[in-house]
Formats: sequence, structure tokens, C-alpha cells
Amino acid sequence: MATKAPSKTTRKTTRSSTAKTDARAKPQPPVTQPKAAAAPAKTKAKAVAKPVAKTASAPPAKKAQSTKPEATPAVVAEAAAKPAGKPATKPVAARPAAKAASAKPKRTARAKATKPPKELSPHGLVKGKHIVCFWKQNDLGLFGRRPDRWIALWEQDPKIEKVLVFETPLSQRALGEWLKRAVTLGATSGSEYRLLLDQAVAKLQGDCDTGKTTYKTYLTPADKPADNQDYLRWVLQQVKEQGISAPTVVLWPACYANAALAKAMKPKQIITDLVDDQRLFPANAQLVPTITAQYQMWLGLSDVVLSNSLGLIEAFSQEFAHRGIAYLPNEALSPAPAQAKSAAPQAGKTGKAAKKRMVVGFVGNMRERMDSEALLKAMAENPDKDFWFVGQTHGSAFFAKAKTLTNCKFWGTMRQEAASRVIAQFDVAIVPFLDTPLVARMSPMKRETYAKGKVPLVGLGALKGL
Repeated sequence: MATKAPSKTTRKTTRSSTAKTDARAKPQPPVTQPKAAAAPAKTKAKAVAKPVAKTASAPPAKKAQSTKPEATPAVVAEAAAKPAGKPATKPVAARPAAKAASAKPKRTARAKATKPPKELSPHGLVKGKHIVCFWKQNDLGLFGRRPDRWIALWEQDPKIEKVLVFETPLSQRALGEWLKRAVTLGATSGSEYRLLLDQAVAKLQGDCDTGKTTYKTYLTPADKPADNQDYLRWVLQQVKEQGISAPTVVLWPACYANAALAKAMKPKQIITDLVDDQRLFPANAQLVPTITAQYQMWLGLSDVVLSNSLGLIEAFSQEFAHRGIAYLPNEALSPAPAQAKSAAPQAGKTGKAAKKRMVVGFVGNMRERMDSEALLKAMAENPDKDFWFVGQTHGSAFFAKAKTLTNCKFWGTMRQEAASRVIAQFDVAIVPFLDTPLVARMSPMKRETYAKGKVPLVGLGALKGL
């Protein structure tokens, strides 16, 4: 979700290195694919009827005009609820959103240098035996999002008994848009929406549930959005039916939840995990004030606030005057690996691996952040190499320009398991992102994915020497 990126944007590609993996340690949408989350909409706080709670109901959400992927899978759904009532704790002060998003950090005197954020471990962080989550998109279980890693850890933790996961409410309009794109777009771009539809249906039917984790998605009635008491009652009813009491509430703003709903569950603690600055995605430009208000609310209400991006921690610490945002890198959320049989190497007719051209690979969303100009230039300068791309392409300017090039292959959007098999064939990997405020407040999980697959991360400038 985003404000306009600064006009003077310098492009920056990954630092060149031939055999080093990038040691640098983001986001599923309003709207476009799974990687970016639905944005909240401006709404007025309403008092909830006694049957639910004496707190305000989830504010109405505006219909998003476009969805953001990646971090977000694309979602054409209503957005998160705006806070209602005063936070239990003293709210943090926020600077005007438009200025804050683009403002440069103030230089501090050496004697008063900013302390690095405290680094947390996910183990033992959650209190109690029950967890209720609110995710900002509808793509869990597909791409290995950050919440997917949290859930995998909780599945292995014997102290955790129940995990209830709420994704963004889905409307008939959103589902209809996904179906339309799945059918009308080409095989590559349409693959994103086919996956979203398949996963949404699987969750609604309970096919993604385990003995410990249950996924729930509210289907918005045709005659009204999910901004009324019905949604509040429905969420609290699901919590009751699961036998959950005094849970730890874990959420990723901007999500469809508000202070009233959180308080009604009488949580043992509230944890806010900040992934990307949602205000900086173009699709969320009109929702900046609402998203800023939600950030401010959860920063004030939460017992623990953390992020996977040092850049985001620095920016939010200054904007919201909150010095307690901790750092939890993506690699810390790695569950114990499941034992799997190693596949036998495939050999050619002669028994030797066939000689092939070098494969330069990238996995992820190809929309807002790609440095198309630098990447197209690198592809033209390396005609002896093949460039493979896995991920969302709908609405990508880069995809529109590169799809006809002979040394370029787009695999489309794939589930994490299938994408891993393609990544295993990369000789080197790239992260050709622009140098923008949006990217500065991200921590792409693909870096760790490359490292785990032992695929060297290189800069575009280093390709000619390989």
C-alpha cells in the first residue's frame, strides 16, 4: 500500500558478486496477487450491539481497484477495518503520512547514535496455548509467506494447542474478478489467479486444516461489505467454536481487524509483525491515511511489535516515535526440516548430464519493484545465458517487454514446492530491484530461498564475466 514513490528514484541492482550469496536480511494485497495485502478503507466507527461486545465494530472498507501481489498474492477484496474507540494504551504520535513516507531520516549526533533494534527469537515468544491470527491477504499456503513460517513453527511446538487463522474477507466481486483473470489472461499471468481460486476453495472446504491449525475466510454478503456487526459476530463465533480462550493475537497490518475485535477476545497478548510498508504500494495510494491510522493503533495496543526489515524499523521508529520495534529476521522462522528422500540424479542417454546454457533465475512478484531497464539491458548483453522468471506477471511492465525475448522464460506463478524445483536448476540468482522507499522497507524472503538452495546471488553487472 503506498504513497507515490519519490520522483527522483535512483535505480539500484544487487551488488555484484559471483559466488557470494547476499547476506542482507517486506511485504499479499489489496490487490493483485498473493503478495500484497488488502488495504483498509476509511470508515466511521460504529458501536457494536450488546450480543457482540460494547466496543465498536469493524469499520467499512472501500473496494480496492487493483490488487497487489506478493507480499503479497493479489486480492480484489474489501480492506481492513479502521480502529474504533481509543486504544487501551497511550497512542503513539504519527507525522503526516505523506511526509513520513518520503521523509529522510534525521541525522543524529554520534554521541546519541540510534541503538540497533533488539533481535528476537520466535521460540517462546507466544504466551499461552491458543493463537488467533489476522493476515492481510488470501495466499497462505501457496508461496511460503512469513505467516506460513510462523504457522509451521507453531505446528511443531507442543505447547501450542490451537491456531486459528483469519485471512482477508472475500466478496463475490473479488472471486468473480479472480475467475475472470484466470480465464481471460494468458497461461503465464492467469496462473496466479487460478492458484488463488484453488486455494480459497480448499480453505473454505477445510482441506488446508490440520489437527492444530484451522483457516477461516469470511464470505461477504452480496448486499453489504464486511464492515458490520455480522463480521464481528462471525469471528467471535469461530473463536468460540474452536474452544479458544485468552489467545495470543498475532496480526499483520493492514489486516481486517480492529481494537474492538481484539479486545472482545480478551487476549493474553497482542503481537504485531510488520511486513513491508503497505502505504507505499501504488494500489494503496488512496488508503494512506487509513493504513497509517491502523499502524498507529496496533503500535499502541501491541505487547510486542517486530519486523523482518531493518529499514522499516528505522522508518517507523521515527515516524511513530516508537523505539520498541524488535527485529526478527526471516531466517529465524525456519522450522525443523522434514526428512525427505533424496531424488536420484537424472542422467542423459550417455549417463552424463547434458551440457546446458547458464541459467540466471529470479523468483517473486514482477510488478512494482523490478528495475526493468537495467534487467533488459543485462539480458541483451548476455545472449549466451537463459533468464528464468517464476512469479506474478499480470500488470508487469517488465513482463510486457521481455516475454518475446529468445533467452527469456516465464514459468508463471507456482506453489512453493514447484517453484523450489525450478530454483534448483538456477546456476545463479538475481534480485533486480529498484532503489526506492518501498524496497528499502522490505526484506525479500527470496534471498534466503536462494541461499537455502545454495544458489549464488549475483549483481547484473557481474553476469558478463560468468
